[in-house]
Amino acid sequence: MRKILIPLFLLVSLCQVFAQPAKDIMKEPISVSMFQVTYAFELPAFDTRELYGITHSIGGSFVYKTASNWLFTANCNFITGNRIRIDRTEVFGEGITTVDGEIIGGSGSMAELTVDQRGFHAQAEVGKLFPFGPNPNSGFFVQCGVGYLRNRIRADFQETLLNKPFVIDGDYKYGYDRMRGGPAFHFETGYLYLSDNRLLNLSIALEVTYARTRDLREYDFRVMRYSLDPETGIRVLDPNGDLMLPVGYDQERYLHKDHYNDFYYGIRVTWNIPTYQRQPDKYYYN
Repeated sequence: MRKILIPLFLLVSLCQVFAQPAKDIMKEPISVSMFQVTYAFELPAFDTRELYGITHSIGGSFVYKTASNWLFTANCNFITGNRIRIDRTEVFGEGITTVDGEIIGGSGSMAELTVDQRGFHAQAEVGKLFPFGPNPNSGFFVQCGVGYLRNRIRADFQETLLNKPFVIDGDYKYGYDRMRGGPAFHFETGYLYLSDNRLLNLSIALEVTYARTRDLREYDFRVMRYSLDPETGIRVLDPNGDLMLPVGYDQERYLHKDHYNDFYYGIRVTWNIPTYQRQPDKYYYN
């Protein structure tokens, strides 16, 4: 995330250097470059809802608005959520946790474990602003774009020398995180307000994000391979089988999927930092 935000800040600084001469945005449409700081409150749907609950999305964008009110946007958002819908026994599989979903550390006591959601989505978008309100640079807008989305389960524990949960320490934790990602489509519509003072520049929008994702890990500690007996149709454990099945759970419920339909919808609030110069105040003398 930091590798993406730093270049955006440098780009905004460069735009400030070459900012266009002052124009009265209250009277005429102008072209302007803007850096955005955004926050979204999102809910999951489809396959996403099976694993995750309420999601928060925080990130930044770079927007160029033309004088004809076309919008061109590049953004990246960090996904976080502290609610996992399945219990820890389902996250790690039987034999890893206690019946209460706890993990025993190296010293024999319970490890202080946190299980939550992490991810990101980035996209390039194009949209249109329809002037409405106090000036021709403010109004309702729609925009859509394509990009990439990734999400996973994060297992974190308090680092203690004698009580590390070795079964999920180091690279072992990647065998349980269900990381998946894929191409994403994003759509949003809302209202953008730009003011002459360059401080009160806000937008609020409703948005949806859909991604066609797949598993990204080459291994998953929760699953075993099986194949179907051609005569009886019964599942038979087979190390070379093409089908995968979580260990210790209902076979009909936990069939492995080749692809997932990840979907988020919610409301996004954005603070815009434009690069246009403020219109000089006018004074009248008698």
